[in-house]
Amino acid sequence: MDINLVDIPIFDYSYVYKYVFWLFLLIPVLVLWYLRKEHSALGFQRINLSSLSAFSKEKFSFITLFKHLNFFLFLIGISFLILALARPRNEDEIEEYKKKNIEGIDVVLTMDVSGSMLAEDFKPNRLEAAKEVAIDFIEERPNDRIGLVLYEGEAYTKMPLTTDHILLKHALEEVETGQVASGTAIGVGLGVAINRLKDSESKSKVIILLTDGVNNSGDLDPITAAQIAKEYGIRVYTIGIGQDGTAPFPVQSMFGPVMRNLPVEIDEELLTEIAAITGTKYFRAKDQAELEAVYDEIDKMEKSKVSVLEFKIDPPEQFYALLIWALICILASKIISNTFLKSIP
Repeated sequence: MDINLVDIPIFDYSYVYKYVFWLFLLIPVLVLWYLRKEHSALGFQRINLSSLSAFSKEKFSFITLFKHLNFFLFLIGISFLILALARPRNEDEIEEYKKKNIEGIDVVLTMDVSGSMLAEDFKPNRLEAAKEVAIDFIEERPNDRIGLVLYEGEAYTKMPLTTDHILLKHALEEVETGQVASGTAIGVGLGVAINRLKDSESKSKVIILLTDGVNNSGDLDPITAAQIAKEYGIRVYTIGIGQDGTAPFPVQSMFGPVMRNLPVEIDEELLTEIAAITGTKYFRAKDQAELEAVYDEIDKMEKSKVSVLEFKIDPPEQFYALLIWALICILASKIISNTFLKSIP
């Protein structure tokens, strides 16, 4: 508690109990009482004197002046006490608080990392572009738990659901192709992502499935996986990545890697059906700008729920300094009365 005994702008304060100001009527009552007391103390009685010459000049008395000033100090203390009882507050210092209750979303990024993701119709290639855009998406969703599932001919969890987005981004940066069997197992990748979300208590569960090919591996049919996702209340957004026609793709030759234009094959019908089953949309991204726009649209559709409770705290109390000054003045007056001004009968 910060108490400033020097700066007391009493006229700038508002007062809670303004009716206490009626106690200031005690001040003139105390003054009258004091004057009556002093008059009685002079002991005026009728005395017959032959001459008044001895009283022609009244001598100045420091003790008498000090006594009057001491009573004035007592009145100041009483005044401060009345002001303190009125509870002054500084309305300019009202404290406002906001308490946010944020209900995040559980999201699993499910990314195709098959060899075709090295095609260079995106710069530097599809995989690196997808990683960069996914990292930007993660940074825009600080309140969500996000996981990462990767798939080729098989699927595996690279990162379970987490709010440690720094660790998640590091994991995403390390993603490479060729870690498991070759192929494109869309159904299996979707199944692993579902397994990560099925026990989640979050009211919003989302999978973002990205691929550049056709399902050609795995034991789980993608449509069956989509129906399972629906049963668990999981929404699956699907993204097809790759330009139309052909795309430059690095292939190995006897002289090392060479670029060849290979056909771009994306099963858009399958991806559209998966999205429709789970009540979402299929997106096609033919370059990085379109891919960024896709993630932006998903970000807008899947917003975290935020409830904000606003409340105000009463202005800070300002009576502490006034009360301390009141006690100082009153105690000082009493100490002076019982020491320097104490009279012996």
